[in-house]
Amino acid sequence: MVWQWRGRDDGPQPEAQRWHQAMDAWDAEPAQRHRRRPLVVIGYPSDAGVRANHGRPGAAEGPSALRTACSNLPAPAAFALFDAGDVSAAKDDVLAWQRALAAAVAAVRVGGGIPLVFGGGHDQAFGHWLGVAQAASRGSVVGCINIDAHVDMRPLSQGHPHSGSPFLQVHGHSTLIGSPFRYLLLGMQPAHNTPALLQSAAAHGAHIVDADAFSPSQESALAVIIDRFLSSVDLVCLSIDLDVFLASSAPGVSAPSPMGILPDAMLRSVLRRIGGSGKVAGIELAECSPPLDIGGRTARLGAALLDCVIRALPVPS
Repeated sequence: MVWQWRGRDDGPQPEAQRWHQAMDAWDAEPAQRHRRRPLVVIGYPSDAGVRANHGRPGAAEGPSALRTACSNLPAPAAFALFDAGDVSAAKDDVLAWQRALAAAVAAVRVGGGIPLVFGGGHDQAFGHWLGVAQAASRGSVVGCINIDAHVDMRPLSQGHPHSGSPFLQVHGHSTLIGSPFRYLLLGMQPAHNTPALLQSAAAHGAHIVDADAFSPSQESALAVIIDRFLSSVDLVCLSIDLDVFLASSAPGVSAPSPMGILPDAMLRSVLRRIGGSGKVAGIELAECSPPLDIGGRTARLGAALLDCVIRALPVPS
């Protein structure tokens, strides 16, 4: 893997460290991993699922852009930072990509870490969840919170997954292993989802909250919804699809949202609530597409969102 972590240097003292200075390869000595709980970057450089979903390609370059955007973030003192590199698979085999990601995520979870998945098409969400579920203790309920304009429970295309199908895959696999399906969608845009898709998702057990819930007047009600969902699961895979945001804030995505939510104080409150629950088993940023971006705006937003969640994670004892 070409090492991409570089940036400003404010001095050698611990409180001056940035991500690029604190980052180490995930194949470091095991003893080093466990001085502090690991946060482990895993790249998903694929837009095969986006292409299969008739979207605009470019997300394959997302992991590199997100690493660059995160390089100058202040290093979290309570956690150790590692990079496990990028997963890989045959170019157009979406399921193979998902399985490769699941294996990498499971390895990080077994090693005591929290995976940070940098994507890449949103088909990565199934691989993210699958890896967490495979590494979880027997009987654990692993839920998904997806901050997204889209339901992403569309039918497979001739039996093949794509960037619009990951949470239908989660439902199918949950049914296969006899585990409850727990899925909370926050930020849904009615203009991006047909009534048939919404009805089907609800019938499968998805809890759908539209973008209006991010109004300040709805903050208390949204907090109740999030807390109720969190109480129903043991672990949470947090998925942030960058196309949920107003297009001017996140232009570098396959499907920009002209009426998307704002990356404002309300959103930060939501992220802190989820991060502070103690149940976050993995965090992913999806659909970052640098060829479609403007001045790196979308990647920098992704880095800021990640920083917000990590700051809220409970400090390991």
